Parts: sequence; C-alpha cells; structure tokens
Amino acid sequence: MLNGSLAQRLRLLSGLILFAFAATHFLNHSLGLFSIETMTEAQNWRTAVTRSLPGGIILGLALLVHIVLALGKLVRRNTHIMPTWELVQIILGLAIPFFLIPHVVNTRLAHMLFGVNDSYFYELVGLWPDKGWNQSILLLLVWVHGCIGLHFWLRLTRWYRRAFPVLLALAVLVPVTSLAGFMVAGRAANVTASDPAVLETLKSVSNWPNAENSRLIGAYGTWLRDGFYILLGALMLSMVGRWFLVARHRNVPVHYVPTPTVNGVDGATLLEISRMNKVPHASVCGGRARCSTCRVRIIDGAENLPPPSPAEAETLRSISADPDVRLACQLRPKGPITVSLLLSGHPGVGERKTLESQGSERVLAILFFDMRGFTILSDGRLPYDVVFLLNRLFETVGSAVRSEDGWIDKYLGDGLMAVFGRNTTSETACRQAIRCARKIDVALDELNHELREELDSPIQVGMGLHAGPLVLGEIGYRDTASMTVIGRTVNIAARLEAATKELECQFVVSRDAAELAGIDTSFLRSEELEIRGVADALSVIPIRRARDLSDALESIAVEGPLSNA
Repeated sequence: MLNGSLAQRLRLLSGLILFAFAATHFLNHSLGLFSIETMTEAQNWRTAVTRSLPGGIILGLALLVHIVLALGKLVRRNTHIMPTWELVQIILGLAIPFFLIPHVVNTRLAHMLFGVNDSYFYELVGLWPDKGWNQSILLLLVWVHGCIGLHFWLRLTRWYRRAFPVLLALAVLVPVTSLAGFMVAGRAANVTASDPAVLETLKSVSNWPNAENSRLIGAYGTWLRDGFYILLGALMLSMVGRWFLVARHRNVPVHYVPTPTVNGVDGATLLEISRMNKVPHASVCGGRARCSTCRVRIIDGAENLPPPSPAEAETLRSISADPDVRLACQLRPKGPITVSLLLSGHPGVGERKTLESQGSERVLAILFFDMRGFTILSDGRLPYDVVFLLNRLFETVGSAVRSEDGWIDKYLGDGLMAVFGRNTTSETACRQAIRCARKIDVALDELNHELREELDSPIQVGMGLHAGPLVLGEIGYRDTASMTVIGRTVNIAARLEAATKELECQFVVSRDAAELAGIDTSFLRSEELEIRGVADALSVIPIRRARDLSDALESIAVEGPLSNA
C-alpha cells in the first residue's frame, strides 16, 4: 500500500492528512441538520486539534507539501497522454485553490491576523445565500478529488474490494448530508441574523472585521489566488514547452517484441514512451510503482538502464520477478532497448478493464467433475451421438453450477472445472459448491432415466472439491483471453476428483472446504491423501453419493449453515 518513491509517499501521506481534515469538516457541516449549536460544539472539538500549534504545523505542512509535490509531478510529465481518471483528478485539483484560498483567508487568516472568532454562525451569516454555491462547489471538488485518489490507491487491496459497496455508500452520503446540513443551517442563520440586535451581538462576539480589515482580508485573498494562478500559468507554459521539446528530440530507440519500434526521449519512463507512441501498455496504479501490471521483460539493452529504485525493487520482489523484469513506469532508458510486454496490450487495458481482470488473489471453491468410463461409452457410437451425449451431460451439470452462482471455468474433454465464490465469501462459496454437487447427483438420476434406451449402463461421475487462495484474472492472448483461476488449489481439487476412483465414491471433499461450509466433520469418515507438490497429507472426506453429505441441503438458505451428513 505504501509502495513508491519518497516523493510519492509524502504526497500520499499529506493527501491522507488533508482528506481526514476535509472529512471531519464535512461531517461537522452535516450536524447543521440538527442545529447551529451542535455544529459549533463539534467545531470547538475540531479546532482544539487543528488550531493547536502541532495541529496547525502538521496541517499547514501537509497542504504545502501536497501542492508542491503535485505541481512538481505535473511539470515533470513528459506526455499529456494519461488515463481519464488521472486527468479528472488533476483538473479538480487545479480548480480547488480558486475556491479554497478565499475561504482560508476569510477564516484561518482572519482569525490569525485580526482575531476574528470565525464560528459557524459567523461563517453562515457571511456565506448564505450569496456565496453558498461557491462553498458547495468547493466541498464537491475537494471530496471527489480525494475520493479518486483514495480509490486508485486502495483498489489493489483485497479488503477494499470487499468493503467497496459500503465505502461507496459513505462516499455519497458524506457530501449529501454535508450540503444538506450547510443549507439548513445557512437558512436558519440567515433568518436569525435578520434581527438587527442579533446581528450586532454577533459582530461584537465574533470581533467582526471593520471596513479596513475587510478590505485587507479581501485583498489578501485576491493576491494569494492571483499569485497561485500566475505561478500555475508559468508552470503550465514550462510544461507545454517541455512537451514541445520532447516531441522534437526523440533519440532513444525502443523495440517492442514483436512490434513496433519507436523513438523515445532520454529521461522519460518507458510507460511514458509507450503512451507518447500510442503503444497499448497496461498500468493499473497509474505509474506509481504500486502494482506490477506495466512490467516488461528486457530482451536487449540492459546496459542502457539504471538500476531499480527502492520502490521498483520492492514491487518486483513482492511478485518474485526474474532479474530481467522491470517496471515500465519506473524505467528510464538511456539508450536503445528491446522489451516484451508481459501483460495484455489491448488499447486502454490498464484503464478500461476491471481491476479483477488484471489479477487479484481470492479464496475460492473449485469443483472438478469428470465422467467415468467415457471411452467405453463412446466406442462404436457415431460422432454426432458422442457430441449429443456430452452436451446433454454438460447441460445438466451447467444448470446446477449456474443455479448456485458458480461459473464453468473450463471444459476438460468429458469433464469440467467449476468455480464458486467470485461474488461472495469463501464460506458461502463452499456451501454453494456442495449444493451444486448434490444437484448434479440428483439430476444424473433423471438423465440416466431419460437416456436409458441409449446407454448400456448408467452414467457414473466423480467430483472433487477444495477451497483455498487462487489468482483470478484474465489470461490468454488477445481475443482468446478469458477470466480464469490459477494456483495450487486447482491442482488439489483435480487430485480429489481423481481420488474418487481409488476411494470408490462419487464425491471427495477436503476437510478444509467442508469446515468452511459449516459442516461438523467430527462424525464423518476421513482419509489422509498424499498430494504431489504438497508437503503434508491432506485430510479429505469421501462421500459415496454427493446427496449423502446432507439430506437437508435443499431446505437450507444460501447463507445458512449445513447440518451433519
């Protein structure tokens, strides 16, 4: 989560401090739905921290560091091509000072220079209704800018994906209640202050600025805002000039295997070179060394590359990358290089595809299914009959898989692999897989009855179930790429299906999967099974027929526990 250079980490830390300040400030606004007094009481607690000497220093440094580092990063960009979300965040960030500087001058600076007691009542009277829109726009700019940054920082973590629906609801709820509280309190303050006696009391208590102080406060706001945008204008001109020079001085040849060959700029990252030349290049984290989706293999020209930075080395180490693998977002070639992209090169892959398709680690349930004696069954039959038979079998199995919210990952001749848990917890996934196995067992009776005239003997099957950590992602080449899972759990589930032959049963479930499903396994017969590539023997539960695992499965709710077999 904290991968990146020192500048990236400082920008992240300062952003988190500012977001925490903004979030508590907006939640304080929400209390206006109750009363101005409630808002003021909460504000006193907040300002006791934010306007203390340590709090003021931390907040001021965070604001300064965040602005300086953000502008510095913007100016150092070698190309204007970037993901849409990053462009939106930049635009929002540049718009914030236009609304923020006057607000800070009228509150914090007025308090520091002229002793103004900028209570909520004071601010509401001064803002509502004429400047209400300005404050509302500022709130939305700050909130959306911060939420974009948080989302693209945290979206690579497992806990965030699970909590996303709740966090999204909060991300919408906070600004909505904040604006509502501001509106309700603003109207109430406007009505109260319409009484001349109340207004005079407010001016006395708040040390309301006189005409000269008001003029100075307004002038300070104008100077600061104009100064910021003059500085920004100079930086933008510098950035545009840099882009113009970059476009005219591309002298670093980069060959992508198999194609194309392009000219890059000395000092630009390989990811920037790809974007300059419209070479599709994945980058989920936006070039911050927090993921490895932009990684490339160096085929030739390694001597023209600087050594990995600490941030790059840390990320490469986390994925056990080979020595010739580097992160394109951190790599700045000084001479000709030849590279091979290691992830899909579809246009916009890093921006348009879902995060899940780029690869994530999940705990899933894997159910392997295989038809017994298929070779004997298919001997002497016409090809059409064989295909018809398999399709009827897969139709039966597929219906059971779909009914339990699983998906068929792949077909394996006369068998298949089904996955459960993509949209739910691992516990529910195991229950779904067990229910699916039971449905397949029961449905086979009906299928065998339907095909009794066609078959010399009933169709027999074997099924194996295991649950564990897997990598879920889109794997393959171009149009053949599809969502799939890889990992040791798949191999173990396949071994359990094969073990149904030696254990003379229809269904073998690992004890881990059974216990995740909520089954009390203490009264079930178990076996210790040796699995190739696994150090310790695996405890498994052989089940004669899948329906035997629990007679009560059909009456149990999807999220409910299972009874003993």
